[in-house]
Amino acid sequence: MTNCVYVNGKFLNRSEASVHIEDRGFNFGDAVYEVILYNNGSFYDYDGHINRLFKSLKLINIKFHLSKQQLKIIIKNLFKLNRVNFGSIYIQVSRGIADRNHSYFKLNSKPILTMIVSKKKNNIYDDIKGVKAITILDNRWSRPDIKTTQLLPNVLAKTYANENNAFEGIFIDHEGYVTEGSSSNIWIINNNNEILTREIDGKILSGITRKTIYQFAKNNNFKMLEKKFTKDEMLNSKEVFLTSASSFVTPIVEIDNIKICNGIIGKTSIELRNLYFKNFNK
Repeated sequence: MTNCVYVNGKFLNRSEASVHIEDRGFNFGDAVYEVILYNNGSFYDYDGHINRLFKSLKLINIKFHLSKQQLKIIIKNLFKLNRVNFGSIYIQVSRGIADRNHSYFKLNSKPILTMIVSKKKNNIYDDIKGVKAITILDNRWSRPDIKTTQLLPNVLAKTYANENNAFEGIFIDHEGYVTEGSSSNIWIINNNNEILTREIDGKILSGITRKTIYQFAKNNNFKMLEKKFTKDEMLNSKEVFLTSASSFVTPIVEIDNIKICNGIIGKTSIELRNLYFKNFNK
């Protein structure tokens, strides 16, 4: 646990930090966020995450007062103050403080920036474990492509997965197609050795780690397809894995009590995970 956090222009001790009772992020989930991995002075996919943060802000009409460069200076200072060499940062921007009213029409409040740093284990590069997952009907709102803090369906899905001894909940839409995980993008490797992940069609978040893995794999001559696939296709695939900023590339070896690849971590999942770390630790 780290001690120093950033709230609304100030570096504070964690125990002293708070948000206003009428912060719209607190009352309505009227906020966006990002999580970025940090390793000894370098960020993983920093530009991708920050660009998506500013895109999300634009999509929900929050007029942020800091430039990307100003934000980066604050982020670096927060890591220094916490003396963290390897960890991640959670960045959240809410619309600001205002009387509780659903509409923000004519609202003139200043956005509130909050950030918190977390330490990570130093042995994650070797910590490759296959995980279990469980499928869940996708009942989220129609814009999961915007990274907002309105995450109740995701929270319930992740909790349901954990209650059933699974690591991730995988959303299935009403047509039987896989959308994504509660906090990750989902991939399969079919019997033709093609790596599939759902296309960016507004039904999933455009994952930054997803984009990086796709490009790395394509550059290394893997057969890549952006194409939606069904739950049955997933259960009958050679390998399944998930990607996210916090889980990197994680193999899934069991879904709904059905073994994937006989419950063994697939070779391609390991190769892609190693490729991801290799490219960020040159």
